[in-house]
Amino acid sequence: MPNLLIQNISQIASPKPGVYRGPELRSLNIYENVAIYISDGMIKAVGPISEVMEQVEGHPVILDAEGKSAVPGFVDSHSHLVFGGNRADEFAMRSAGMSYEEIAEKGGGIVSTVEATRNASKEELKNLARIRLQKALKQGITTMEIKSGYGLDPETERKMLEVIHELKEEQPIELIATFLGAHAVPKHSSKEEYMEEVLAVIPEIAGLAEYCDVFCEKGYFTVEEARKVLEKGIEHGLKPKLHTNQFNDIGGVEMAIELGAVSVDHLEVLSDEDVQRLSRSETIATILPGVSYFLNIPYSPARKLLDAGALVSLATDFNPGSSMTISMQLLMSMACTKMGMAVEEALCCSTQNGAKALEKNKLGVIAPGFQADMLLLDTDNYKDLAYFFGENHVHTVIKKGAKVWELRG
Repeated sequence: MPNLLIQNISQIASPKPGVYRGPELRSLNIYENVAIYISDGMIKAVGPISEVMEQVEGHPVILDAEGKSAVPGFVDSHSHLVFGGNRADEFAMRSAGMSYEEIAEKGGGIVSTVEATRNASKEELKNLARIRLQKALKQGITTMEIKSGYGLDPETERKMLEVIHELKEEQPIELIATFLGAHAVPKHSSKEEYMEEVLAVIPEIAGLAEYCDVFCEKGYFTVEEARKVLEKGIEHGLKPKLHTNQFNDIGGVEMAIELGAVSVDHLEVLSDEDVQRLSRSETIATILPGVSYFLNIPYSPARKLLDAGALVSLATDFNPGSSMTISMQLLMSMACTKMGMAVEEALCCSTQNGAKALEKNKLGVIAPGFQADMLLLDTDNYKDLAYFFGENHVHTVIKKGAKVWELRG
């Protein structure tokens, strides 16, 4: 891989290396009129061109930023990108006033996605996922977690994880797989029967995923059932994550923290006690404003979490039923306007803390010693990411020191 020298950057806005909580999260490293030198996919120097040139070896490829600003690549730490089918018709029905129950009676809801995913071949799922990943890359996502969970049978769950595994080598976005077999109970199966299937398949699929997740919610899986699945995952090397507190507080946060969960995700319904528990823990609170917007439900109390000192990440939850967006930029704007976050906090939570939610400690920061994942924007001010909403401000995407996408024309 050739070394890369990026010149004429008007502004770099980046989280500071380290772990920051509370007010410190608003303090970015801001550089003006600088350059970046990248060697072997890692950042070697950041600063004025005269200082950076002292670190340059040989004849690197030169990239003229032409006065653009730069931020770290987005880290989307919660998505469901692999699925079959399309639920645009359901969205139209819901928008016209039809209830979830009425849509379900017409064969809609998660059942329709499960059926489409089961019926799709692995190659069909991979082709659909590849198209979505191309869209994500254009939006500046350079690292993405993807969950299974739309198979709800061992064969299809394995097929989804194989798609994620194979796509890791076939496109530039860095992918992390999570097993979410306990997403819902499939039709024509009791919960007890399906729990046995989920527990039995974990040893078989453990090599295809890094994390294990459960939807811990009324009508889905109880705290006790979620604990059983996560403990089985831990036994086979899958680190725990948890969907919880989306609609009800049934104790999922406390259990997840006890198990050392890397993250707890959703948190639209959150008690003050759980806010404090998270503030005292290393578990990341992953908030998903796209769901609240799409379903018109309350937003996670991001301001409370941040003020208490919790570690917070921001992710898309890209999925066909409740958050059909792949734009981290739009979510940054939502986080600022609907959840009381500062622009600087939204940027940190979309990059550095997203990386923490995936245990990727060399991502999410533009500084020497970090992986060279970054975006050149069509603006000289990083604040436009949240301010000028509904626009894609990404002009160039760099992953591991290589230019992997650029706006043409």
